[in-house]
Amino acid sequence: MTSLFRIAAKGLLVLLGVGALVLAVVLAEAHVEIRSIHPPLPDAAALLALTDVPDTPVRIAYLDTASQTGDAPATLAYPAFLLDWADGRRFVVDAGMERKQALAFGRFIELALGADPIVPHGSLSEQLGPEVRRIAGLGFTHLHNDHTGGLPGLCRALGRTLPVFQTPWQADLGNYSTRPGRAQLAAAECAQVERLPARPLAAIPGFAGLAVVPGAGHTPGSSVFAARVGERIWLLAGDVTNFRINLDEDRPKPWIYSLFVVPEARDRLAELRRWLRELDARPEFQVVVSHDLEALQRSGLPAYAPPGRAAQPQP
Repeated sequence: MTSLFRIAAKGLLVLLGVGALVLAVVLAEAHVEIRSIHPPLPDAAALLALTDVPDTPVRIAYLDTASQTGDAPATLAYPAFLLDWADGRRFVVDAGMERKQALAFGRFIELALGADPIVPHGSLSEQLGPEVRRIAGLGFTHLHNDHTGGLPGLCRALGRTLPVFQTPWQADLGNYSTRPGRAQLAAAECAQVERLPARPLAAIPGFAGLAVVPGAGHTPGSSVFAARVGERIWLLAGDVTNFRINLDEDRPKPWIYSLFVVPEARDRLAELRRWLRELDARPEFQVVVSHDLEALQRSGLPAYAPPGRAAQPQP
C-alpha cells in the first residue's frame, strides 16, 4: 500500500510539474507576442484630418448590458456604443453580454475583485428590439467575451449578414484570454469579417467619420475607435485602462492582473495612456473608458433611449 501511495504521489507531482510547465510556456508565448506589437500612434492632426469628412455620425450613445458595484474605483459597466448616421444606419462598437453570460462573468468578478453580484440589464438585441434592424456594421475594441457576448443574440435578431470590421492584428492574433471571444465571432453565422488595411489609422469603409487605431497593449488586437459627432471626436478606448481615474493619474493595472489574468504589455499601455491623455486635453476630443459607468455619465455621452423616450442631450 505504501509503495502504491508513493507511486501515486510521484505521478501526481509529475502531472503538476507538466501542468506548470505548459502554463509557463503558454504565458511566455502570450507575453512575447503582446510585447512585439506596437504600431505607431497617430497624432491629433491625423485624427482630425481623417474624420473631417461629410456625412459623419449625427448621434452617439452607450447601451449598458450589465453593471456591477463593489470594492472598485467605480461601478463596472459592460456597454455597447451606438453610432447613428442621418440616413438611419447604425454602427455598433462592442456588443456587451447576454444575461446568462453576464451572470457567469459577474461571478468571476465577485471572486476576483470582491464585487457585488452583477445586475444584467438585457442584451444589446433585447434592449434595441425592432431597432436592431438598423445595425449596418460592427466592430470590437478587443475580443474578450464581455465585449463579444452579445453577438449570438444579435445574429439571431438580425437574420442576415453583418460586416464586422477588424484590423489585421485583431483578425490574426490572439491568446488564451481572447480565445472565447474569437470562438464566438467564428461561430456567429451573421458575421462577415471585413479586414481593414494595416495602418496606424484606418477609416471604416462606408461609415464616414469613423476610424480605428490598432493599439494592442491589452490584447494583440485591441483597437481604439475614433468617431466624429458634430465638432467632437469620441475615442472609444476599450480596456486600455478599466477606470478613468487610472487614465487621468497614469496608474497601471495591478501587475498580477497584467502578468497572469490577461497578458499585457505594460510599457505599451503606459504609452497609450499618455497618448489618450494628451488628446483628451484638447477640446476636440473626448476619451471614453469602457467599464467606468460614472465616467461614462460624466463624459456627456448619452445613455441609449428607445424611440419615444427622451434621450439625454448631446454635449
